[in-house]
Amino acid sequence: MRLPQLLMLMLGITALLSACGDTKQKNEDLQQAFELHTEAVKIRQMTEDQMTQLQANKDSLFVATYTKDLQSISQSLEAWDEQLVEVPGFEHDHDHSDHDHSDHDHHHHHDEQQDLTPKQHLEVQQHLLQEIQAIAEKINTIKE
Repeated sequence: MRLPQLLMLMLGITALLSACGDTKQKNEDLQQAFELHTEAVKIRQMTEDQMTQLQANKDSLFVATYTKDLQSISQSLEAWDEQLVEVPGFEHDHDHSDHDHSDHDHHHHHDEQQDLTPKQHLEVQQHLLQEIQAIAEKINTIKE
């Protein structure tokens, strides 16, 4: 092998190894993003269950005290649902069969944002988790 061919071979191997390392980090970022997504969806479902329970309370003092709060939380949940995106490569790794869509009308998009990097997907899922945790905290302050 001549020197230029050897040099090209070495550069090719270096590039391949570099790409593999980058792929591993991308996979780790996407895996972590998916874990955060799963946690956020579970919190969303628990929050919806709490909303259903609270909205069923017909006590006039409770209704007078918390109607506006419950409406605000409901709007926050709908806005959160609009932002929800799937993590590429994990779209079918979970289902939302425990998420009952029959008693409320919101848009559960699960769009994929293909133009985002794995790191950006991770950041989006971190943000969504923080948002749903804040909404869950609001509903936890309401006492029956």
